[in-house]
Amino acid sequence: MERVFTAAQALRAGMSPGILRSARFRRVVGSAYVRADIALTSRVRAEAALLLVPGGVVSHHTALELWSAIELTCDELQVSVRRDPHSVVPRVRGLRVHEVREIQAVNVLGLPLTPPARTFLDLARYCDLTELVTAGDALVRRTGVDPQHLIDTVTAANGVRGVRLARTAAALVRQGVDSPMESRLRLLLVLAGLPEPDIGLIVRDSDGGWLAKPDLCYPELRIAIEYDGRHHLLDIGQWRRDIRRRENLEREGWLVRVITAHDLLHAPATVVARISQDLRSRGHRHHLAA
Repeated sequence: MERVFTAAQALRAGMSPGILRSARFRRVVGSAYVRADIALTSRVRAEAALLLVPGGVVSHHTALELWSAIELTCDELQVSVRRDPHSVVPRVRGLRVHEVREIQAVNVLGLPLTPPARTFLDLARYCDLTELVTAGDALVRRTGVDPQHLIDTVTAANGVRGVRLARTAAALVRQGVDSPMESRLRLLLVLAGLPEPDIGLIVRDSDGGWLAKPDLCYPELRIAIEYDGRHHLLDIGQWRRDIRRRENLEREGWLVRVITAHDLLHAPATVVARISQDLRSRGHRHHLAA
């Protein structure tokens, strides 16, 4: 049998229903199965979805996951097909099939995926602003698509649900963002009315030597903002490097603020207040959004 196969293919090959239901195999989605020793990776799940939808293209959340390795909240595999009144779209639990007038696809390691810009536009109907910008940042980083191409794509789109949100989000997508949480942190500050910080700027000391590369910073005010995920605590080497980097920045007169996942997810107003206070302490005058 192929790596991913349908129950019908297994039965035609002589496999009994009892063996198919045994611990040797597992269901991926609908009638698509794999051997039990095969990990259910994003690619395997996408292969299973395409097996059930001939002529389909991996799209929306599933395409984003394959393009960028980030996941947005979605319990279904997503595939798009060209709308055809003479064909029947399969109805399978855990699989959502989108019927579209025009379908775009590029081949990535043998799988047809919607291109990054089209994936971004498709997601607009199902995301909020923060989720969509986060997706855009990840697509830019992982695929090399230019943010301006996202802007051009959504500007040219008409009559597409979610296009207004897509246009707002595309204007906020940036290059050089290392993680979804850094996207969320930047957006939190910008949407609150704070000035937009620089992303991944290399900071040099008074002699021109490499000093640090903060996640976000206001170089004119010498304010660095770092997002620390759980791995910063679990990796002792990373933890030590973080300490040295912050000491080096502070020695050069920088103010370093560290934001954690708990801060960002459970106390966003406090994060905004902290950074706002830091900006004012360094002489910047701004007004928070109402």
